[in-house]
Amino acid sequence: MFEKQIPDLVLIKLDEFLREASITIPKRPVVIFESRSLKEFNKITGMPYSIGGVYFDFKIVLQPINILKKKGVYEKVLLHELLHWVLYGLDEKYQEGLIYWWLREYDRKEVEDFLNVFDGNLHNFIISHWNE
Repeated sequence: MFEKQIPDLVLIKLDEFLREASITIPKRPVVIFESRSLKEFNKITGMPYSIGGVYFDFKIVLQPINILKKKGVYEKVLLHELLHWVLYGLDEKYQEGLIYWWLREYDRKEVEDFLNVFDGNLHNFIISHWNE
């Protein structure tokens, strides 16, 4: 289980996203699980080691935090997965693109797909593609 405090930088960026999108944290909490090993992460998620974390059904599964920190991606991965949590009702075909776009990872194909339909208003986009 995840018994660590979420880093301040991640909380600040999450709050920034919530304000920009004019949305609130979901009423249903998220459970964060830190895998004990890469093997356990792969067994739980079915994902390769190149993926640092996975969000599904109000749960986040992370690779071991010490490994994510050694890769220099811990805060980035945690924020990315928390953004999936706050966007839980957004049509899944837009989630990755929106998240990568907001995190300024513009070289991802998902960003191009998102920008092809994004009208420039983050709140309106989210509301109009929400599937609760």
